[in-house]
Amino acid sequence: MATLEHELAVATAAVKVAGATVRDLYERAAAASYTKGDGSPVTDADLAADRIIRGALRSAFPTDAILTEEGADDQSRLAAARCWVVDPIDGTQQFVDRTGEFDVLIALVEDGRPTLGVLYQPTTDTLLAAATGLGAWIERAGERQPLHFAPVQPDEAPRLMTSFWFGAPDNLPLLQRAADRLGAGATSTSPLGVTVRHFVPPIHRADALVGFYVNGRPSMAWEWDFAAPEVVVREAGGLVTDVWGRPHRYNKPDPRNVGGIVLSVDPLTHQRVLDALRPEVGDPPRTED
Repeated sequence: MATLEHELAVATAAVKVAGATVRDLYERAAAASYTKGDGSPVTDADLAADRIIRGALRSAFPTDAILTEEGADDQSRLAAARCWVVDPIDGTQQFVDRTGEFDVLIALVEDGRPTLGVLYQPTTDTLLAAATGLGAWIERAGERQPLHFAPVQPDEAPRLMTSFWFGAPDNLPLLQRAADRLGAGATSTSPLGVTVRHFVPPIHRADALVGFYVNGRPSMAWEWDFAAPEVVVREAGGLVTDVWGRPHRYNKPDPRNVGGIVLSVDPLTHQRVLDALRPEVGDPPRTED
């Protein structure tokens, strides 16, 4: 596989330029908010960031496909070997609520798997980035350091977290039973999606994110929510799969999450969580994600 230094440089520059625009609109409270057809919010900041990122990627990689949350889905992407998957603002509701807990996400998917991920929190100038074979790093206010997750010791109970976007609160009784098998205590619930910085000191809220959908609830998560985080987690020493341990596939005809998610800070913890979940989720369906 060719190295991805150039792609990483373009994506990093694009996410920072888009993030600066988002931050300016946020600080001036100058972004109008609208409601999309599905009831979710979108703001002028989402649309501005989308334009900036699309322009940068199309200029640098004119033959690559692009899938973004705020753009029309061009199904010709399905024939492309490379597809950029973008969330101009992951956490638009947090932007509207002025919590500061939102990120700009860019991922590169090659042949169905993510190989590059860049995550930028504009309000704190925090960047997390990774590419396959290049490792992961975190940059705070311009100071860059390698990113390596601290593994959970085998005799310790991992702390579990789930998310409103991955099935909470409907899944909490099932997840708590899995947590009890691990001796993990109460499962916390996040109003955010896959927020990798919450697994990194000094925040480090949990050791594993677990989510799946029950009672017929449809998926609220999409590929642009977790493609970029998956690369960073993987290169930092962790794993991301569905709840049966299967890798997620990306650039699908319907880009929704299928199979829920298990994100863990190390492979041993990941397997422990999967084993604890198995009595709750049963055997995997035959269809692949």
